[in-house]
Amino acid sequence: PTTGLDPRARRDVWNAIAGLKKQGKTVFLTTHYMEEAEYLADSIAIMHRGRIVAEGTLDELIQKYGKRSTLLLKGGRAEEAAEALKENGYDAEVVDGDVEIKIVKRDAVLDILFYLREKGISYREVDIRHSDLEDVFLNLTGEKLAEET
Repeated sequence: PTTGLDPRARRDVWNAIAGLKKQGKTVFLTTHYMEEAEYLADSIAIMHRGRIVAEGTLDELIQKYGKRSTLLLKGGRAEEAAEALKENGYDAEVVDGDVEIKIVKRDAVLDILFYLREKGISYREVDIRHSDLEDVFLNLTGEKLAEET
């Protein structure tokens, strides 16, 4: 419903829909904007070629069809960090000069950072990327969403 709207108008539409939800109203929303569905929907159905291929809450869909979370280490000695992590059993690789580590449990983040510190391997920045609805869509359909114009 927000295609072509400026950011303020888009937020106004989101607030109106959220207000209807608070009143206990059911709102059927069709959108190609994954962030819109993440923000507004209690229940989500993913359609592909006219068929529902998955449905559930955002958390259920991400848990079932999303990717594992990724710890990103930026700056520093990427190759050395990735090798040390691989030797310690982590799924780590260098991508565009950064180290990407697939993590299964959130506790692993601190373990990884402490391990690198013990090894004397430094980095400039840490970021964690979690799966979102777009990852779920891509995993289920194998296709990127077409840009709306």
